[in-house]
Amino acid sequence: MRSRRLIVPALLALTLAAGACGSSSSSSATSTTAATTTAPPVTTVSGPGGLLDPTADVQSATVTANGAGANSIQPFFQKAFYVYNQANPKLTVQYAPTGSSVGITDIEQGTVDFGDSEIPMAAADLAKATKGAILQVPVDLGGVALSYNLGSSGPKSLNLDGPTLAGILLGTVTTWNDPAIAALNSGVTLPSEPIVAVHRADSSGPGYDLDQYLIDTAPTWAAKVGTKASKTWPEATVGVGEQLNTGVATTISQTAGAIGFVEYGYAKQAGFTNASLKNAAGTFVAPSEASIASAGSQATGLSATSFNIVNGAGAQTYPLANFSWTLLYQEQSNQDLGIALGKLFDWVTTTGQGQAAALGYAPLPANAVTLAHQTLEELQTSTGQPLFSH
Repeated sequence: MRSRRLIVPALLALTLAAGACGSSSSSSATSTTAATTTAPPVTTVSGPGGLLDPTADVQSATVTANGAGANSIQPFFQKAFYVYNQANPKLTVQYAPTGSSVGITDIEQGTVDFGDSEIPMAAADLAKATKGAILQVPVDLGGVALSYNLGSSGPKSLNLDGPTLAGILLGTVTTWNDPAIAALNSGVTLPSEPIVAVHRADSSGPGYDLDQYLIDTAPTWAAKVGTKASKTWPEATVGVGEQLNTGVATTISQTAGAIGFVEYGYAKQAGFTNASLKNAAGTFVAPSEASIASAGSQATGLSATSFNIVNGAGAQTYPLANFSWTLLYQEQSNQDLGIALGKLFDWVTTTGQGQAAALGYAPLPANAVTLAHQTLEELQTSTGQPLFSH
């Protein structure tokens, strides 16, 4: 498809302060200042088909955008927003990584300018929106790691499949040298240490994806918890529940014998050891930028109603991958802010993807970038007029 450049009738110069608001969660989720980075000048930050036209006039309007939502995207948002800020000093963005469910509720109630969720809003969620139609924009591609803590003398890699992982999370596989784990790891010395399973206590996209993987691969799991994936962890009586990726990551790092699910970006930052999971091709694959990208490449027909890439095809595909979705009201009551948000997230989904790999995320595939661009084209003024001309 030939990419189109959108011309903003009255363009803004944007800047972004990459700080996070306080979280409503009991776990600390505030961001820290990113390292100094040389940013591109404002005339070069547009990606293919970007909303920012380097030949357009630039206004001096100053605006602030407040967002909340997925905790998993925070490392990427923090870095991408910081880099964008260096080139565009007029937009201040505050993002609270309070979790997907909070992001959805906040955008429904109109208390934030944008939300973010790993699982797009369903029809029932969209019907609750108080300020009209909501647009859902794919903004990143990440994965869910199964990270474990067996100390410095423990195995540096382990294979797990759906049935064995289900046994761990259902409480029927209770020690690391259980025959089910040993059968998948020939030649690996396994300790007799008890397993401590760690799960999310709050509603989460990573929990939804892991639930879906177990439904697809482990009959005992599906028989116990049902065949419809849930953002609320369905077996909360087993193991330890923690708030957000930060809470799960902290517990894994501090608990001998622990295993839990966290966004791969957090696992990479923490230096965790991660299990290789059996995928649909029968291959055991560890999470990495490449294996997550392979999962994203399978996302044909991607939309906010067709988003599941769990257990996708391909021998090198990591089976626990997902997109994250930014949530925006289609009609923007503040035109300056609406233009700013459109330009910001168009940059995030194009040039800004260059910040992804170092943080444990994979760049968006081309069809996701196209979907993001086409969705942002739908932004309107409060009277229903397009914010961006084609």
